[in-house]
Amino acid sequence: MSTSSHDERDEVVEAREDQPLLKAPEEENWTPPSGFFWIELAIFANVFLYGFDGTITAATYAVISSEFNAANTASWLTTAYLVTSTAFQPLYGRFSDIFGRRICFFVSTITFAIGCLGCGLARNVVLLNCMRGLTGFGGGGLMTMATIVNSDMIPFRKRGMYQALQNGMFGFGAICGASFGGSIADTIGWRWCFLLQVPISAIALLLGWLVIENPIEHKPTWKEIKEKVDFSGALLLVFAISIQLVGLSLGGNELPWNNGWVIGSLVASVVLLGLFIWVEARTTAIPVIPLRMLCGRNPTAIQASNVCAGLAAYAYLFMLPLFFQVVLKDSPTKAGARLAIPSLATPLGGLIAGVVMSKWGHLIRLVQIGAVLMVFGNALVTSLAFYDSKWKYIVYIFPANLGQGIIYPATLFTTLASFDHADHAVSASTVYLIRSLGSVWGVAITAAITQNTLAARLPRALEGIPNKEQIIDDIRHSVTALTQLPPDIQLKARMAYYYGIRYSFAASTVIAGLAVVAAVFPHNRGLRSTK
Repeated sequence: MSTSSHDERDEVVEAREDQPLLKAPEEENWTPPSGFFWIELAIFANVFLYGFDGTITAATYAVISSEFNAANTASWLTTAYLVTSTAFQPLYGRFSDIFGRRICFFVSTITFAIGCLGCGLARNVVLLNCMRGLTGFGGGGLMTMATIVNSDMIPFRKRGMYQALQNGMFGFGAICGASFGGSIADTIGWRWCFLLQVPISAIALLLGWLVIENPIEHKPTWKEIKEKVDFSGALLLVFAISIQLVGLSLGGNELPWNNGWVIGSLVASVVLLGLFIWVEARTTAIPVIPLRMLCGRNPTAIQASNVCAGLAAYAYLFMLPLFFQVVLKDSPTKAGARLAIPSLATPLGGLIAGVVMSKWGHLIRLVQIGAVLMVFGNALVTSLAFYDSKWKYIVYIFPANLGQGIIYPATLFTTLASFDHADHAVSASTVYLIRSLGSVWGVAITAAITQNTLAARLPRALEGIPNKEQIIDDIRHSVTALTQLPPDIQLKARMAYYYGIRYSFAASTVIAGLAVVAAVFPHNRGLRSTK
């Protein structure tokens, strides 16, 4: 429960509509419950998939979009997933309180598997993006349900190390996705990047079926569901973000920024976001984002840092493989192998955060350290020249993800430490939602920066070259088209790409800097101890 004031606290207690599914585990003499190992194995399988899917897409989206001649809209492969994941992530917390953890675990795992299967079988980019959206609907619950199930079983002060292990499994999945994604695409084809996730989902589903209990005794009515689940808020959020992404994708890319469709999309998204906030403030259901969890010095500062960290992290992750494949001319296999380095840094940061939280606490200090490392790492990558020392491509890409690994669990646990156990399901899903909003904006903004830079620089760079317009169109729609150009033209096109990617890295550096600024304001007063 928020620690802002006694009057506000009393009002929140009276108004709270969500009650905990289970009581907080006893801190003293705690022993793991029956089937604990198999439960952890089931949720760790899903956490692995959550990490695996993120980096395997990052390593291969340039290849996938180029096959469909849609490299200029490649960001939709990521944002289609993130939009649905973002909007429906908090609903898993609501539905798990109504129907139980077991059912929501099944729903997230099954829809994720169906979405991956659809991606592997898709024959056009529209269907592929739709299936990525379905995958996101399931993926939104993978990490959320893992956190919620652990919250039910493990006392708060003992949860830091388990969270570190969970982050380690996420990192292991990310390393596998980064390491093998490119080689899978180069050998048996990118479709297997998605199809291989289906059997792992089946294993997680089987384990969950055997060991995850469903202690809900009362079967809710439709009226009771509507009283607790904010369907209107979730749909408004989906439409608002989707329309906003359309505007960002079209602006300066397919249409000029002053085009009516672009302006209309951006204005409509702002109106819908305003309407979303209005609904959240007045809904009688449990809101998608409870505004009371954003009120006060600590919640405001921590969530501001959280959204900036999500934005900077995904902006960085989205641009890094493009830098490798375009500027360094790496194959998808080699570009994916390079991603293993930052992917290794993320679980290492999570492990550091888990150890520090378990032994000393220092939640807010960890948020600050993580944000500073993200600024430092993004600035290092921004400083890379078109031709640079080989060691820099190994060393410079490490700090940003180390900072991400530290700040992610730190913002989660700082939020959990600000509220009672009764609010842990909704507060955890709120943290993930706000972070995911930043991720959506990070991908969309950096993709827009890169495409707008290409639109401005390529005509000048290729001045006087026959069939210039056709070459520019080919370059912007297919990254692989670069490899088919004569060396002199290819170099000019790669240089234009370099500046677009560098501007994107600079933007992510500035945004990470805002995370540092926001992280200065929280204080330790009122936080529960994690030691």
